[in-house]
Amino acid sequence: MLALVQGFGPFGGLAANPSELLVRTLAERHDSDTVTAVLPVSLREVADAVPRLMAKHRPSLWLGIGLAAGRMALSVEAVAVNLADWLEADCDGATANRVPVVPSGPAAYLTTLPVERILSCWRKAGIPGYLSRTAGSYLCNYSFYLAAKAASDLGLECMVGFVHVPLLPEQVSDPEQQPSMHMTLQLAGLDQVIAACRDAGEGGIYLGRTA
Repeated sequence: MLALVQGFGPFGGLAANPSELLVRTLAERHDSDTVTAVLPVSLREVADAVPRLMAKHRPSLWLGIGLAAGRMALSVEAVAVNLADWLEADCDGATANRVPVVPSGPAAYLTTLPVERILSCWRKAGIPGYLSRTAGSYLCNYSFYLAAKAASDLGLECMVGFVHVPLLPEQVSDPEQQPSMHMTLQLAGLDQVIAACRDAGEGGIYLGRTA
């Protein structure tokens, strides 16, 4: 079962994006059945890279990882919506003002990750995590939507989903006010996600859903 794990490069004044550090570490920890990609925080680059990577690798699992500063735990996203809306420019200076990700696409795609299995694994391992009902309207949601759309267009039985991660402790200036999570705990949580998806895939569990 081939897994493709995608993260993002730095943005928002941070020298490093935790998702990039996590993805690069996952690449070292997993063998040839895992492909990784780190994309710049760029609408243009994401729009080109996500469908291309999906078509090239045709994975059984696409897992996006992105930073959600201010969140206290890992969060698996329930839905990708067909909306791009942000005022703070991306790395190319591009903004989006309430436009669809794909004009002709469905209103939303529901995650096809085995969410209950993932949440159960996190609980048993003592890893803070929850189901989030919004991936926002920035490039995390954008890439999640494009991955789900590409899998559908290609006719792939591919589990597609997204996990947001908190800041790392060394990235916060006021630990009493700014939540964070150690990288070792985040890595353990992502290992659990990949393992849960592989278990589900071996059991023949796959549900493709749009909304």
